[in-house]
Amino acid sequence: MIEFSNHAKERNLKRKIPKSYIIKTVENPKEIIDSLKGRKLSRRKFGNKILEVVTITEGKKVIIITQYYLGE
Repeated sequence: MIEFSNHAKERNLKRKIPKSYIIKTVENPKEIIDSLKGRKLSRRKFGNKILEVVTITEGKKVIIITQYYLGE
């Protein structure tokens, strides 16, 4: 189960990243990097941009903390 945090929702109002891109990145990343506080950085390329999605897992739930294109 994938959930968006309030922070992720607020940030995406400005960034306007398609929700389908975010979910595809979490479900089928090309790269996963361990981060601070048990978080994961999932990356996937869309066109000429690399999307990075920051998540944390709580049981069977994956919570999206934020999302952004690298280099922007």
